[in-house]
Amino acid sequence: MRRNNSIRGPRPLKKLFVRNYIVISGLLLGAIAVALVSTDILMNRVVDRTGDLPRIAGEDIYRYPFENIDGKLLDRYGGWFEVIDEAGEVIYVRGNKEDDIVRYRDGLLYAKLDMQRNDDSIYYHAYSVKGPNQEPYILLWKIPMYTDKVSIAAAIFAACFAAGLLVAVYLYAKYSVKQVEKPIRQIIEGIKEMERLNYTKRLTFTAEQEFDEIREAFNGLAERLQRTSAEKEAAETSRKNMLLHLSHDLKTPMTSIYGYSQLLLDDPSLEESRRRKYIQYIHDKSSYTSNLIKDLFELAKLEDSNRMLRREKVNVTKWFQQIVAECYSEIEDKGFGLDVQIPEEPLPVMLDHVHMKRVIMNLIGNALKFNAAGTVLYASCESKDGRAVLRLGDDGIGVQEPIREHIFEEFTRGAGAVKDSTGLGLAICQKIVTLHQGTIELEADRRYSTMFRISLPRADA
Repeated sequence: MRRNNSIRGPRPLKKLFVRNYIVISGLLLGAIAVALVSTDILMNRVVDRTGDLPRIAGEDIYRYPFENIDGKLLDRYGGWFEVIDEAGEVIYVRGNKEDDIVRYRDGLLYAKLDMQRNDDSIYYHAYSVKGPNQEPYILLWKIPMYTDKVSIAAAIFAACFAAGLLVAVYLYAKYSVKQVEKPIRQIIEGIKEMERLNYTKRLTFTAEQEFDEIREAFNGLAERLQRTSAEKEAAETSRKNMLLHLSHDLKTPMTSIYGYSQLLLDDPSLEESRRRKYIQYIHDKSSYTSNLIKDLFELAKLEDSNRMLRREKVNVTKWFQQIVAECYSEIEDKGFGLDVQIPEEPLPVMLDHVHMKRVIMNLIGNALKFNAAGTVLYASCESKDGRAVLRLGDDGIGVQEPIREHIFEEFTRGAGAVKDSTGLGLAICQKIVTLHQGTIELEADRRYSTMFRISLPRADA
């Protein structure tokens, strides 16, 4: 299935960091703005209230006679009042005058009112007022600007900025941590489960691209470890079962060999017929033991991962025909029928002649051993889905249902097993086919009660 390119995948982690940097810059600017506003509010309402002065009109202050000028504003905002006549003379002062100016001439007053030209750190607020005879006066409110207020304002700004930035960064850090906390916690939990040899744990979070890659890598590793652990456990169980079966299968014939040989030694005067009978028992058990050891040795060699098959390109149809032809006389002697459907068309396969021939001979041999005369032996070959498929079967007694699923396991025997059957033949067949990158299975067939299907890769596929 083609993937829809319009569907966006998880975003890379660098985009998250870029977004974080932008947000942090915004928080920094926001903290500066909040600190400035807070400083202005605190200075005007708590420390320095001169900001309210533009809302105070001259009529709120001026009284005549001058002694009646309201001095409460001086107590609240500081400074002093001066009344100046038309000539620029200071004719009245209310409050504690802190300069020595008694006359404003040659534009001095206008220079003082200009903040850019004022260099004596005093705020000037001028109001036009009238005397008792409507003569013009100027009510001048002069408020010293103390340097300690600048320090206080700077301290307030620094404190507000630090507090605002700290709160903003903390809240955003808490939000950002939540974005990576879930995947990190799951990864830690997954690693701890692996340390406990529990490989069933899987990560399920959805996060940025890099975390998704870690999740997929972790789940893939866990799956492989779980599969390897299961295979190791199965191999260990198989090994124990093999040792158990082997000890049993060796003990019985060895006990018989020992017992009959002891009888021959203890009674030299045995009748010839009984002597020959005992010797035949010893021969049969020795033959079985020899075959068992030989099969075990072959199975051990096939388990060696360093073992290399001598494979070469073979026309499997012709090769299969030759093997069936070699067995024809024995098939005929057993009274079996033969149904062969092997085409003449070439079908190239890479085979190890010796080992793969053993597979075919074992399957044919089993059919001849376990079935009675009149049984039909079936053999076919075809090319299917880029593979060569060989089938060998018969319409005899078939394989009992309880052992069908375990037919390729070591020491598996049916109820009608012959006396020299070791129970290792099909296990060896499976190992050989697997080494050829093929499969062998027992499949159901309407006509034939037993049907083995061997699938091998074509050499030209």
